[in-house]
Amino acid sequence: MIRGGDTFDAVVIGGGPAGSAAAHLLASWNWSVLLVHHRTSRPALAESLPPSIRKLFALVGDLVAVDRARFHPNVGNVARWANAARTTTTEAPGFHVRRDDFDRVLRDAASSAGARRVDGLVRRVDPGDPASVRYVTPRGELVTVHGRQVLDCSGRAGVIAARGFRRSDAGYRTIAIAAEWESGGWPIEEHARTLVESHADGWAWSVPVSATRRQCTVMIDGGRSAERRALRQIYERELAKTTLLAERIATSHATGSGEPWACDASIYDSMRAADEGVLLVGDAASFIEPLSSAGVKKALLSAWRAAVVTNTTLKHPALAAAARDLYSHRERDVHVESMHRAGAFFEEAASAYRTPFWSIRAEHARRADSSARSRDFAQWTDEALARDASVRAAFEYLRGADGLRLRLSETLRFESVAAIEGREVVLRDGVVLPGVAGAVPFAAGVDLPALARLARGGRDVSALIAAYQSEVGRVPVTGLLTGLSLLVAHRALVAEGTRS
Repeated sequence: MIRGGDTFDAVVIGGGPAGSAAAHLLASWNWSVLLVHHRTSRPALAESLPPSIRKLFALVGDLVAVDRARFHPNVGNVARWANAARTTTTEAPGFHVRRDDFDRVLRDAASSAGARRVDGLVRRVDPGDPASVRYVTPRGELVTVHGRQVLDCSGRAGVIAARGFRRSDAGYRTIAIAAEWESGGWPIEEHARTLVESHADGWAWSVPVSATRRQCTVMIDGGRSAERRALRQIYERELAKTTLLAERIATSHATGSGEPWACDASIYDSMRAADEGVLLVGDAASFIEPLSSAGVKKALLSAWRAAVVTNTTLKHPALAAAARDLYSHRERDVHVESMHRAGAFFEEAASAYRTPFWSIRAEHARRADSSARSRDFAQWTDEALARDASVRAAFEYLRGADGLRLRLSETLRFESVAAIEGREVVLRDGVVLPGVAGAVPFAAGVDLPALARLARGGRDVSALIAAYQSEVGRVPVTGLLTGLSLLVAHRALVAEGTRS
């Protein structure tokens, strides 16, 4: 039983994927954790989770529980995007889930790991050491508990995030309207596939939650929210604009199950995702473009980072500020990368339809991408490396360059930078790249300072790669070549001689 005045190492607000995963990790690392979750009767959205999410489930300790739940498999998708048809097939199945069932599995796993759980609606959080968290129980009782760290995982509600941390993205707004359909006549080859379709005024998708039931969602411009009272008419009108989805519903003689419901799907982010004693996690920190279909993956990764930062802060208070800065930067980078991926789809649709819905989104994505590049993010993700023309050019130059020697630039510097190692944030060397803000410790899975130091005195490319594999660790040659390409492209290493 939770008593008023109880103090926990971590109080987690919200029992969605982010909150449950963070609570699970921290409890399994022997911290006292209280998970405060408010049960609602709102309809549950369905999600398509790709096979790659299994690695994240393993990382946060939920893989066994998710596999045991036997969710409907996800083997790919069928798309009709910008008037072009395309089908994808995964090598291994992912999952199609209803969020209420899925979230319950993760909450139960957190409880099994040792997190204490209460049903409560958080009304107020007062900063301090420890912070005070006040919540109301289903019986109307007001309970105050204390947390050395508080993790806001309350999603769009943003119990803490909405109080000065968050900024809305005014570029555009999106409303999702969903309904469920039942039929025994869905095409067999699509029983475990997501359907995705664009049209001139929006887009829609259909997620199977069983062999006979699908949830179909239409995405419309948020500026039309005044029409929400007529959801059924709006939903039917928007669904009629589709070709693929409307045809499947008609030919399978599907029948609607219940009334459509709407939810806000507009994007936003936070100016800063961490403050003293507080972390904004998952959708509380930022809501990424739904078109990226990476919301749950983002939530789990955010939860893992938040757990690592919390673990570090509780064990090593001197590293708390550096850990919070690292967390905020990584949350910002994820938001930027999701906008970039969605931007490619926006551009396709804008070219095909030339309507305001798509042109506004494409232009907004271009501006966001340009703004991100101008700030020179120090987080070199695989996507960022692939986009950098100078890195790609250096990669082609170095590939097969047996006679080319690399040496340290005379201006090369190293600085301490926060990085995650295991369950903690540590300070380690990073390479200062000319023209890039902040030191960079890793890229493409490569320890960049270690790789650079191996070039002291000059070595050819093959010798550098062999030395790294022997003295630092085994990394795929492509990764090492990418790391070298980044150092050469940004003049941390200098190439000498000619290629053989």
